[in-house]
Amino acid sequence: MKKSQILFVLCFLLFYEPASGGVTGKIAGRITDFESGNGLAGVNVFIKGTSMGVATDNDGYYVILNVPPGTYTQNAYMIGYTNVATTNIVVVIDQTTTIDVQMELEVLGLDEVTVVAERPVVVKDISNSQLNIDSKTIESMPIKSVNEVLTLQAGIESGSRGIIVRGGGANQTVFMVDGLSQNDERSNYPYSAVSLSSVEEIQIQTGGFNAEYSQARSGIVNVVTKEGGRQKYGGTVSFRYSPAAKKHFGISVYDPHSYFNRPYFDPDVMWTGTQNGAWDSYTQSQYPKFEGWNAISEATLNDDNPDNDLTPAGAKRLFEWYRRRQGDIKKPDYIIDLGFGGPIPLLGKKLGNMRFYLSHFREQEMFVFPLSRDNYGENHTQLKLTADISPSMKVTFTGLYGEVHSVSPYDWITTPTGYVMRSQDEVANLTNSSARGRSIPFMPGYFSPSLIYRNIYGIKFTHALGPRALYEIKLQYKHNKHNTYQMADRDTTRRFDPVPGYFVDEAPYGYSGYGSTGPGSVHLGGWMNLGRDSTVNSTTTFSFDFTSQVGFRNQIKTGVEFVHNDYDIESSTVSPSNTFWNRTMVYHIFPFRIGLYVQDKLEFEGFIANLGLRLDYSDANTKSYILEDYDQFYSKDLGYSIESDAPYENSKSDLAISPRLGISHPITEDSKLYFNYGHFRSEPFSSYRFRLQRENSGNVKFIGDPNIELEKTVAYELGYDHNILDMLLVKIAGYYKDINNQPGWILYRGLSDVSYNRAANNNYEDIRGLEITVTKRLGRWISGFINYTYDVRTSGYFGLREYNEDPNEQRDYLSKKPEQTRRHPRPFARVNLDFHTPIKFGPNWMGFYPIGNWDLNILADWRTGRYETYNPNDIPGVVDDIQWKDWYNVDLRISKVSRVSTFNIQFYLDVSNVFNFKYMSVAGFADRIDKENYLASLNFSWEEGIEKGNDRVGDYRPESVTYDPLEPNPDNDPEIVARNNKRKKDKSYVDMPNITSFTFLNPRDITFGIRINF
Repeated sequence: MKKSQILFVLCFLLFYEPASGGVTGKIAGRITDFESGNGLAGVNVFIKGTSMGVATDNDGYYVILNVPPGTYTQNAYMIGYTNVATTNIVVVIDQTTTIDVQMELEVLGLDEVTVVAERPVVVKDISNSQLNIDSKTIESMPIKSVNEVLTLQAGIESGSRGIIVRGGGANQTVFMVDGLSQNDERSNYPYSAVSLSSVEEIQIQTGGFNAEYSQARSGIVNVVTKEGGRQKYGGTVSFRYSPAAKKHFGISVYDPHSYFNRPYFDPDVMWTGTQNGAWDSYTQSQYPKFEGWNAISEATLNDDNPDNDLTPAGAKRLFEWYRRRQGDIKKPDYIIDLGFGGPIPLLGKKLGNMRFYLSHFREQEMFVFPLSRDNYGENHTQLKLTADISPSMKVTFTGLYGEVHSVSPYDWITTPTGYVMRSQDEVANLTNSSARGRSIPFMPGYFSPSLIYRNIYGIKFTHALGPRALYEIKLQYKHNKHNTYQMADRDTTRRFDPVPGYFVDEAPYGYSGYGSTGPGSVHLGGWMNLGRDSTVNSTTTFSFDFTSQVGFRNQIKTGVEFVHNDYDIESSTVSPSNTFWNRTMVYHIFPFRIGLYVQDKLEFEGFIANLGLRLDYSDANTKSYILEDYDQFYSKDLGYSIESDAPYENSKSDLAISPRLGISHPITEDSKLYFNYGHFRSEPFSSYRFRLQRENSGNVKFIGDPNIELEKTVAYELGYDHNILDMLLVKIAGYYKDINNQPGWILYRGLSDVSYNRAANNNYEDIRGLEITVTKRLGRWISGFINYTYDVRTSGYFGLREYNEDPNEQRDYLSKKPEQTRRHPRPFARVNLDFHTPIKFGPNWMGFYPIGNWDLNILADWRTGRYETYNPNDIPGVVDDIQWKDWYNVDLRISKVSRVSTFNIQFYLDVSNVFNFKYMSVAGFADRIDKENYLASLNFSWEEGIEKGNDRVGDYRPESVTYDPLEPNPDNDPEIVARNNKRKKDKSYVDMPNITSFTFLNPRDITFGIRINF
C-alpha cells in the first residue's frame, strides 16, 4: 500500500469506524405547558427504576440515550406543575421513541397524572425493512430456534448454513448477540447460538444498514438478551420432547423389502437372481441387480481358496451379518432450554449492583438414519454479568461456550469451511450416489464424526458523559476448534462366526482404510471416513464508539474497530489404501482489518435521515506467490516446494469507502415513505484467499489469491408503510442488489501434469424483489400477519472459468461456455394466525379460568417449485424447461398458560406438517438413470401425442396404484384412448424413484412442551 494511503487510514483512525452495532434505543420528546403550548425548560425527566434521566432544554426538548430495549415508565417533575407519569413506553433497538408530555399547573390534592403511552403503528424513524420481535411473541409460535423466528419475515428463507436474506448467501448476514458478532470468520457463517429463554428482543434488518455495521451485505440479526434483576431472581425452564419416530414416509431402510435389501431376501429371486424371470422387467429396474445366493456360493466353491467356501444359505447368513445394523430411530428429539438470573449473592451490591443471567441450551435431533453419529447434537451455555460502576458507567461481560456434535459431509474433498451435516435431506442424499452409497446405512463409520468447540468472550464498557453523549468500548475474543477425526479402528480379529466354522472380524463396524467386499458385493471399507480437520481459528476484536446528541435534531455516532484473525488451518483427507485421494490444506495466517465510520441521524417532523460513511481497510498479511499460469511449481515435482522456493511478494491491502443513506418521510401519522442506498462490503471466505490444497503426489489442486478484493453489494430499497384504522399495518418494499467482486475458482489445465484452480473476483449477481406484509398486531381474539416475496435473480461471471494450454481444448471450451443465467422467479408467502382467548375468560373456578388464556398459533408456508433442465434430445438453447410442484406446509401450536403463585406455566403441543403433505425428495433417486426414467415417464406440456400433459416434477403415483405405462396409439383407438385417460387420471404411468424409503421425507411430527417462567 502507498504511504499516502497509510497516512489516510491513520488520520481516519483518530475520528471514525464500525462498532459491532447498537443494542439500545432512545427516548426523546418535548414537554410543554398545557395552557400555552410553550416549551418548559428545566423539567426533570427520569425513567423509573433506572438511573437514567435528563432536564429539558430552553425549548422544552429532552433526549435520553442508551436505553435498553424494554417497556418503561417515565416521570416528569417540575415545581409548580403536577407530576406526570407516562407508562407503557416501549423502547426498541436503534429507534427513537417519541414521548411528548403536556404538564398542568399544580392542582391541590392531585399528586400525579398518569398517561399511557401508545406506540405508533408506523414507526417514523425507520428507513429500512426490519422486524422487532419480543420474547412474549416468540413463546406463542410453533418454533424452536432463533433462525426459525427470523424466517417468518418477508424476504428471508432457511438455508443449510443459516438464513438466506433477499437471495444473499448465509455468510452475508451478521448475527450479533448484545452487539457482538457471532460469525465464524473462517467462513463468515453465523453461529446462531442463543437460548430462547435468554432472549429479550430480536431485530432483523434486511436492508439499509447504518455505517456502523461491518461485514454485512444481506442482513443483520441483533439479539438482545436478558439482564438479571437487581432485586429479584427469575428465569425460564423449557422442555420440548418429540417421541421417537421415523422421518420418512416409506418403509424402513432396514426392512427386508426395502430398496437396499429386497433382492437379497425376496424368496422369488434371492437364490437364483433378479433376472430369473420371477420379477417383471419394471420390478427388475427398481432394484439393484443380484445374481443370487446360488451363484455366490458356486463362486466360493470354484475358486482356489477353500477357506471361504459357503453354501447358498451360508452366503445369505454371512450377508445378514454384514447388514446386521438396525438403525431405525429409537431415541426422541428434544430440546432443553434453561435460563436463570438475578443479583450476585453477598457481593452483588458492593460490585455495582452486579447481576447475572445464565442460560443453557441442549438439543438432540435424530438423523433419518444413523451415520458415525445417530444425531445432530448441540449445546451451549451463556453467562451475562452486568454491573453499574456508577450512575453513568456500566460494564457488561458475556461468555459463551458451545459444542456441535455431528458428521463431516466430506469424503474426498477437504473442508474449507468446517461444515457439518444437519438436515434430513442431506443425510438421506448420501445413499443415492453408487453401490457404495447403498452400504452407508449399514456401515457406521462411512463418514467421519465431527466436533466443533466454540468459545466467545466479550466485555463492554459504557460511559455516559451526561444525558446527551456517551462512549462505548468493546473487546471480544472468539475461538473455534474443529475436530473431524477418524473413528476407532476396526477390530480385525476373526472371532465371530455368523456361519458356523466361518470366522470373520467385526466388519462393517470400525474404521478400515482398505477396500473389501462381502457377499452380494457388500462394501466393507476402503472409501470411508476420509475427512480430517483439526483447524483452530480465533478472532480478537476491539472497538470504540462515541455517540452524541447535538441539539434535538442530530444524533452523531462515530467509531473505530480493529479485527485480528488467527487462521491455523489443518484440513485433509486420508486414504491409506489409495493415496491418490489424499489431500492436504495447511496454512497459518494472521490477516487483519480496520474499520472506520461516522453517521448522523437527523430527525425533523416530516423528515428523518440516516447519513453515514465507512472506510474498510483489509490486509491479508501474507505472501503472494509470483507464478506463471502453467508454472511447474503447480506440478507434483515442485508442488511441496512452493512455500520455501517459489518467488513471492507481500500481499496487497484493500481500501474501500462505502457511503450509506437512509431517508424516512412520514406523510401522515399513519403512513410513511422510505428509501435507502448503500455500499456494503465483506471479506471473502478465507479459503479463497489462503487455500493451498495439494494431492499426496504434490500436485496443487487449489490455490487462493490473498490479493482478491472485498466482496461488494450496492443495494437500493424503496418502501411504504400504512396503518389502516389502527388494525392493520401494510408494508410494501421494493429492492435491487448489484453484487460484484464475488470470488470463484478458475481452472488452469496445462499440457503436462499441471491442473489446478485459482481464486479470482470473477462472479456477479443482481437481485430484484418485491415484498408485501400485512400485519394485525393487536387483537382481543386474533392477531397475525401475511407476507409475500417475489424476486428475480441473475448471475454470471466475467472473463473465463477455464484456461487450457492446449489450444484445441480451449477452442472446445469457448464453443460451449455459459456466461449468464437468469433464474425464474420463485415467489413465496407465509401466513401466521394467532387465535387466543383473554386471560379472564369463561367460568371462574377458584381463580382459575379453564378456557381463558388458550392460544392456537398457525404458521402456513407456500413456495413455487424450482426449475431445472430436462433435455434428453440435446436440443440447443433448452434451459429450465421443467418445474417442480409448489411446496406447502402448515405447522401449529396449541398452548395454555396458567399462573400459579409467581409461576407462569405454559403447556403446548406443536404439530409440524399438520396435513402430512408429501413432497418428493431427490434422495429417492438411486442414481442418474433412475431420475431420467422418472422424468421420461412424466407428461410435460411441451411434449406431443399421448405424452403431452401438465405434469410437474414431484408428481407421483399413489402407493395403492400399480405401475401401468401409457400405450402407444398411432391409430387413435377409442379403447386405448380410454385406458390411457384412466392411467393419466390415476398417475399409473409414473415410474417412481427406486429408493422408496426416502422418496418422501419429513412426515407429520408431534412435539410436547412445557415452559415455566418465574
